[in-house]
Amino acid sequence: MGGSRGRQPEAAPVARETIDVHVHLKAGDSLAKIIAAQGVAPEASRPWFVALGSAYDLRRLRSGRGLTLQIDRATRRLVSIRYEVDDRTLLVAELKGEQVVAKQSSLPYFVEVKGVAGHIQDGFIADTTRAGLPEAVVVQLADIFAWELDLETGLHPGDEFRVLYENLWETGAERPYPGKIIGAEIVTGRGSAVALLFEDAHGFGGYYRPDGSPVTRSLLRYPVEFTEITSGYSGSRFHPILRRRRPHRGVDLAAPHGTPVRAAGDGRVVESEWCRGYGRTVRIGHTGAVQSTYAHLSQIAPGIQPGTRVERGQVIGWVGSTGLATGPHLHYEIEVNGRHVDPLGAETSKASAGKRLEPRVWTAFSRQSNRMLQQLARLPQSRRPLTVSGAAW
Repeated sequence: MGGSRGRQPEAAPVARETIDVHVHLKAGDSLAKIIAAQGVAPEASRPWFVALGSAYDLRRLRSGRGLTLQIDRATRRLVSIRYEVDDRTLLVAELKGEQVVAKQSSLPYFVEVKGVAGHIQDGFIADTTRAGLPEAVVVQLADIFAWELDLETGLHPGDEFRVLYENLWETGAERPYPGKIIGAEIVTGRGSAVALLFEDAHGFGGYYRPDGSPVTRSLLRYPVEFTEITSGYSGSRFHPILRRRRPHRGVDLAAPHGTPVRAAGDGRVVESEWCRGYGRTVRIGHTGAVQSTYAHLSQIAPGIQPGTRVERGQVIGWVGSTGLATGPHLHYEIEVNGRHVDPLGAETSKASAGKRLEPRVWTAFSRQSNRMLQQLARLPQSRRPLTVSGAAW
């Protein structure tokens, strides 16, 4: 979730044993591509393809449908896969011992829209969690507004948050699976920041303001869920190991060993190897002469090698302390036109600016956004998520 963890030294959320990754399929997506994007090795995913293929033709996956992967947080092994075949049928694959079992389940399940509204009192993480937002939704919320607001220091007591998100329920399940955020608003003393989800018929899209300008950027601001920024971008920093002053051309994001590191944006891997004091390192080239670097990794994800295409948010490795590092953290750099810039600064923000909605989709967006804005405005303050509607937009 990045530096959006609330005011330091606020504690990180308590980790669950598993995490849920929910995606809306886009045209051209495949199950193999989505699983690989979570850092799962090809040999580990093969039994899942075999089991799922025996229960459903995987070539029939449709854009716009939901797919949920449940992953063991510690081992990064797949635990289950759920795909929405249609409005009343799920394709379910689960790990039973060491075997993967898959079947189609025709059962009552539905995607509802839940809403949460609350005030900032103790900090972003504490207050959104207390209001009942699932951890996966809090992470999304932080990602969405990372370039809009400083959620560490920019929120103050009395500021408000309002969130609409998908919730997938199925008969017999112990708990629902949270999906994507539909719409969100954070109100501070300086104004209101709004993000509304809009996707076209092929599943492509992002988050936009009510006027159609983009909230979603081409680069994530924070490519890892971290606990604190231990060192910022600087022209002269005292190196704790070398014991001398030298430029620090990136930011250090402290995180537990093994925390997934994500590609900041779409691009192509240009380097994936041990790089002296940087330890295990991945470098990615992006459009607009932008390059990102991820150093001190404990491991590089399977298939991440020079020439590989990666997508924004794809797992490319895991936090470590290889090379010249005093503890587990990600050293993250951004270069624009061959020149290092502050990864969290204005130049990076400008280089990753998104695109406005095209005029051809404005009518559809306007109709949908008006409905979302009305629902957000009507959300009452509550200590638990409230059901807004029985079907996602």
